[in-house]
Amino acid sequence: MKFVLIMKICSALSGNCLPEHNGGVHDTWYDCAAAGSLNTLNAMAELGREDVNKRKLFVTFKCDPVIDA
Repeated sequence: MKFVLIMKICSALSGNCLPEHNGGVHDTWYDCAAAGSLNTLNAMAELGREDVNKRKLFVTFKCDPVIDA
């Protein structure tokens, strides 16, 4: 079974989140979860310390099974 990585950036300050972002399809749960963890760190670095602190930003992710049609 394959898994799609779904990521989202949210603000703890406002309670709002940006739309979900498709982080690609992965062959195993492990691969998806590892990619989610790495992508979360990269997203935080791209957002920058100042903006993350000011807007209380955080990144979430989940791995959903790919349903074959």
